[in-house]
Formats: sequence, C-alpha cells, structure tokens
Amino acid sequence: MSTLDLHSSKILKKALFSLPQGMPVSMSHLKGFGISRQLAYRYVQYGWLTQLGYGYYLRPGDSLTEEGAVASLQANGVRVHIGGKSALSLKGFTHYLSMGGETLTLYGQGVRSLPKWFQQQFKQSLSNSSLFDEPGDLAEKYCVTRLNQNADAPFVSEPERAVLEMLDLMPKRQTLEEARQIMEGLQSLRSKKLQELLKHCKKIKVKRLFWSVAEELQLPVLKKLTPSKIDFGSRSAYILQGEKNLVLRNPNG
Repeated sequence: MSTLDLHSSKILKKALFSLPQGMPVSMSHLKGFGISRQLAYRYVQYGWLTQLGYGYYLRPGDSLTEEGAVASLQANGVRVHIGGKSALSLKGFTHYLSMGGETLTLYGQGVRSLPKWFQQQFKQSLSNSSLFDEPGDLAEKYCVTRLNQNADAPFVSEPERAVLEMLDLMPKRQTLEEARQIMEGLQSLRSKKLQELLKHCKKIKVKRLFWSVAEELQLPVLKKLTPSKIDFGSRSAYILQGEKNLVLRNPNG
C-alpha cells in the first residue's frame, strides 16, 4: 500500500471528520495527523480538500462558520479571540443582535491583519488595543475561555471582559446608546472577575466609562466592587469626545 493510499484510507479520514463542522482544517491540524504540506497539496489535487488560503483547507461539503473559522485561526497560532459585542452575543446577552448580520469583533495581540480568505468570508473588525496588563498566550488571558467544552471551540471573552472591550471601541466603532442597551441586560456580572479585570485594565477611559454607565443603570455588581482598589487616574474630569461629550468622573473622588 502506498503512502498516499495509507493516508487516504486512515489518516485523511481523521482530518476530514474529527473536527467540528464549519471549521477549516489548518496546517497545524494536518501536521498533527502526520500530514505534510506536500501531501496536503496532493489531497487538494485529488479533491479531498479545497485550499482556502495558505495553510487553511475546507472539507468537501462543509460550510464555514464564524466560530469555526476563528477556532481554526487560533489552532494555527493566530492570537485572536472573539471579544466585545460579538462575545456578548454568543453568550446570549444581546438577543436583538444577530451574529450573522453583525460585524465580528476580534481582539488580537501582535496581529496586524487576518488571512485574505477570512476577510473575504466574514464582515469583521480587528482591534490590536492593549487593554489589559496580561500574558500574550490566549489560554492565560484574563476571562478568555473556550466557547464550550469542545477542545476545538474558539476562545471567547467572558461577559465581564467583553463589556470592557466593547466600551474600549467607543466612540469610533461603538455608540453609547447601544452600549447602554446591552449593559442594561448585564445583571449577573461576577464581581470577583470584574474587580480583577478593572485592576489590570490599562485604560482610564474604559474604567470610568464602565463605572458611569453601570451607576446610571444601577447594575447590582457595583455594590460588590471596591473602587479604592482600582486606579481611575487623576481626580480631574475625563471628557469622552464623540457623538456628544461625556464627562466621566473619578469614582474615588
């Protein structure tokens, strides 16, 4: 039996069927199955895989999903995660928003651009903002976890982090009105996680903006937070320029 026959009958089946539907097969996956780039090229020639772009392949009959495509990027070493409003939508906090019709918000560290095939397939926005003082590895980031228990699920911000990421995009890519509407539904934010995130958040604007809107909406989590342990910057007022000027005070006085 030739090497090609061996792979087509055994290893290739794993490559074709072991990953969730909607998830492109990355070169990292193929290498894990013992498939070289040269052999992957032959699979494309035989019609067993369709090349999306350099290092990414689509299986016959499969259709891409946003979550699957992001998971494939992550598996291939691209340090991005689903964040902000998109993460809140996946977690069920923006019921009136549809992930399919909305811009997919991604946060990346050291990622300047995404593969062309990804940009062509999805309406997406990539932010390189360094919002937190944290490690670069996805698995070590604060409140970034897999979407579900599946080992191939994409990394997604938990709600406490996602809301701060959403506010980070104001006013250029996020309106205050929509942020208020979304935050109104965040009645179950976890205080321990949020306290830690606010402690490590590097942007005064984001911390003051969160506190200001949360106070306005009377979110329960505020009663369990300790503002004196959060650096809100100087005592002077912070004015957020945008659709309308918003004065953000220091909660510590």
